[in-house]
Amino acid sequence: MGNHTISMAERLFLRESLLKKYCKLVGYGYEDFERGLTGTLGHYEKISDVISDYIDDEAHFSGYIDRLNEGPLKMRLKKIAQGREEDKKRFLRDLKTYASANVLRKLLFYGAEDSSMSFKEDFITACYYYLQTDRTEFLRQEQAATPHKKNKPGASETISPLHNENAPAGGTLPAFGKKRGFSLKVLKDTDEVDEKRRPLSFPGDFASLNRDNLEPDNLTITSKVQAEIKLIDGQWYIENKSGLKTTYIQVLSPIKLNKGDVIIMGNTRFLFED
Repeated sequence: MGNHTISMAERLFLRESLLKKYCKLVGYGYEDFERGLTGTLGHYEKISDVISDYIDDEAHFSGYIDRLNEGPLKMRLKKIAQGREEDKKRFLRDLKTYASANVLRKLLFYGAEDSSMSFKEDFITACYYYLQTDRTEFLRQEQAATPHKKNKPGASETISPLHNENAPAGGTLPAFGKKRGFSLKVLKDTDEVDEKRRPLSFPGDFASLNRDNLEPDNLTITSKVQAEIKLIDGQWYIENKSGLKTTYIQVLSPIKLNKGDVIIMGNTRFLFED
């Protein structure tokens, strides 16, 4: 079974829908939960367990078939439903194995940033099964919303101005507003970006940074909260939260100084006063 590349629009739809359903079930606030997502596998193991339990419940099987439009998938599932009980159990057992924590992390943590992603067909089916949503209906709506979209790598997602009365004549509007967030890239000792290390992405306008979501094996970073980065009036700010005050910014360009700032040069700390 080959991989299927899915559009950014579909990744964002699945990402948001899966997270919202999970948060509703466990009683978390969606925005706070999304903001706190890291690359730690534990987040996604819990979500995978919830999806697996849902798929295990055979009561959802016939309901999902009823929600599907006529097509290959509905025909396939009807045949399974009308066949032997062990065949249905095998199908559901196999389906939930595709919703593994590693693949969910790929979609939920990295999916909003990577320009191109592909997944196994049964993983996509597992996602829509859990959401009890017909993928063909989503694809139909996506196509209707982007009738002139060009299938080129990196092409921006747009919708026809016919769908929005505020659109400029003859123009297009972004289908998705620019998502807030920032990324951190790991540098080598030579100050070059380490291309072997995936950039760390933090969606939203606030993030707490610690060893767990930066470098799990780096004991020089605190396991609690090392620093916080937040967006205030369109400007990003960083605040040290380490008890040992070990959060620094390398000065590469002129930077504003305030009375009381501490400047570290070499191994000596200097208090700045004007």
